[in-house]
This record gives sequence, structure tokens and C-alpha cells, in this order.
Amino acid sequence: MIDLLPQSAIIALQSSISEKRFRHCLGVLEASFRLADAWEHYDIDRRLLAWAALFHDCAKELTKSKQIRLVNNGNLIYGRELIHTSKLSHAPLGALLLQTKYGMDHPEVLMAVAYHPTGHSDLTPIGWIVYMADYLEPGRAYVENRDEILDAACNDPLTGLRMVTDLRISMVLKKGKDVHPMAEQFKTHLEQMTMLCEERL
Repeated sequence: MIDLLPQSAIIALQSSISEKRFRHCLGVLEASFRLADAWEHYDIDRRLLAWAALFHDCAKELTKSKQIRLVNNGNLIYGRELIHTSKLSHAPLGALLLQTKYGMDHPEVLMAVAYHPTGHSDLTPIGWIVYMADYLEPGRAYVENRDEILDAACNDPLTGLRMVTDLRISMVLKKGKDVHPMAEQFKTHLEQMTMLCEERL
């Protein structure tokens, strides 16, 4: 998995985040490839998936001054809706950092990174995978029924997406926080997709 990426990029990432955060990123990479291997009917580019999974939190630990400098020096295309929400801004900043520092500008990767905390109706399977793997990686031992949800996601992407979305929203609410409108929109999008699938049966 990790050998699909340039060694220089991995070293740069590892030096820019904490050891705990890097272990999380490796866990997301592991869970992402488990999902990709289960979804045989999708033509998923493993190299692009590795970029999105390992680097999804590349901007998570940037200082405020570095965040401002990054925004001022770059062209924020992906995740503009999240940039002013403190707990979510690392995602669009991560997409921007991938472009400016690591030279990765593939839209599927950038979308996956920019919207990994909330989901987005335009995400491709790579984005779906990173969105779910972020909560289903092995280090999330505190997530109740993690293994069962991961198994369900391997068997059916839409079921997995709905379960993870419900999990994410419930965790936000338990903390007394407001659910971002983008997350609510994604939940509605998944409900509509489910209804369409049921109508076709």
C-alpha cells in the first residue's frame, strides 16, 4: 500500500504531524484498502486511493499562521464551505496542501481529502472509502461496533456510508456541537440514493 507513494512525500508527511496522527493515517490507509479490495466491481486506482487515505489529515496539525499563509498563497478550490469551521478546516486545507506542497492535483484525491469529515454528493468511490475509513480504521477502538460496520461497508457501500454517516452525526451531537450543513446534505443524499435503489428492486 504505502509503497505506491513517493518515499519523499511519506517522509515529509511523517515529519509534519505527530506520531499518533501518522499512526491514524496508516490505519485509514489499511481500512481503505480493505474496502477497496472488497469492492471488486469498482475500478479503484490504488495509487490515488493511497494518496487520499494517507494524506487526508496532512493539514490537521498546521499552526494558525501556517494555515493563513497556505490560504493566502494557494487557490482554494475544494471544500470552501468548510474552511471557516475550525474542526473541519483541516480538510480543505489538506487538499490545498496536497497541491502546493506534494504536487498531487487529481480531482478525486482532492475531493476525498477536502470532504472526508462531512461527505459530499459528488464524491467518487475513493472519497466514499476515505470518508468511512477515517472512522473505521483499527485505532478507532472506542467506536462501538466498528468491526461490524466495516464488514457491512465491505458488503455494501451504501449501507456502510449510511451507517458511518449516522455514527459521525451522533458523535457530533453527543459533544453538544452543531452538525455542519454539508454533513446534513450528504445524509439526505444517501437517503435519496437508498430510495432509488429500493424502487429498482
